[in-house]
Amino acid sequence: MTQAPQWGSSSWRTFWKFSSGKFMTSPRRETAEGSTQWITLDFENSFQQMYCGAMRKSPLAAAACAGVLLISGCGSQEQGSAVQADDAAVEDTGLTVVASIDVYTDLVQGIAGDTVEVDPMVDSTAVDPHSYEATPQDRLAVENADVIIANGGGYDAFMTLLASSADKEEQLYQLIPGENWHSHEFDGTWENEHIWYDLDRMSEFVLDFADHLGELAPENAEFYTENAQALAGDIDDLAERNRQLDAEGLNYFATEAVSGFLLDDTGFDNVTPLEFLNAVEHGDDVSPRLYSEALDLAEEIDLLSFNPQTETQQAARIRDAAEDADAVVVEFTETLPEDADGFLDWMDANIDIVEDALQEIR
Repeated sequence: MTQAPQWGSSSWRTFWKFSSGKFMTSPRRETAEGSTQWITLDFENSFQQMYCGAMRKSPLAAAACAGVLLISGCGSQEQGSAVQADDAAVEDTGLTVVASIDVYTDLVQGIAGDTVEVDPMVDSTAVDPHSYEATPQDRLAVENADVIIANGGGYDAFMTLLASSADKEEQLYQLIPGENWHSHEFDGTWENEHIWYDLDRMSEFVLDFADHLGELAPENAEFYTENAQALAGDIDDLAERNRQLDAEGLNYFATEAVSGFLLDDTGFDNVTPLEFLNAVEHGDDVSPRLYSEALDLAEEIDLLSFNPQTETQQAARIRDAAEDADAVVVEFTETLPEDADGFLDWMDANIDIVEDALQEIR
């Protein structure tokens, strides 16, 4: 077998093998025996449908798609071993999926390619999703949607309100079901609503959502399932890489909880007061008592997790205090950065940030 390039973490980082009419992605994972499992796709029938639509738009991706499609017209016609995606099996469903943030639409596109249309409400790191106000265009998008994805847990209440006002509760797919977790009145408990930083949970999400799409478009169910299994495998690989970083014995303070799951899984101890996090999630200034406590903690921590997407004057001053005390300061955003090549690439970069921070601390 041709030697594959060094494995990164994203299934969209591709290894091209122009032989036997096959397209080969990066290896999905290594088996227990040490051999490599490959995902292969038939050029003519699979590539255009899945990858040219699903890859993030870039000159390189566009050129690659064009080149592969040209070559596939002259190559032999063999069925791919992992995804049997011919014209009869994979169809444009006409389904539209809207989501509160681009994280979820990117994952959906990884499952469905361009067989569905995706539309995120918030797709810029210049916007704070917690305080986002829906536009008339958002309302129209929800009214016309077949699936409405909301994070839930109080994070994107605007999305559930839009679904309710459009009488589309049955189309609502909410990752955190039920009532909002957070109350303005702190009751001593708090849960982190930023569950897309929980890689194990995102692996479960893509598998479950593939089943959901398969129920709506049964003609494509197998296609969705196979894509979701590959995507979940890539996410699992990232989760394992993150756990291997080993931050036991170190602590962090977060100006906002977005990175909590990722840092907790490495073994970091979160010393941020829950009452502080609860206030921040509601866009409130924390009390003078909590603010003073945060400034004191900033002088003792190993790492400060800073979210520039929800920056306040208080958060900026806490950051200054941490820097003055020589703590390592790292930044994590709520949504996909403009230079990220999708969810996998983004999370891979976030893990790089944690790894670099650990090296600096030690």
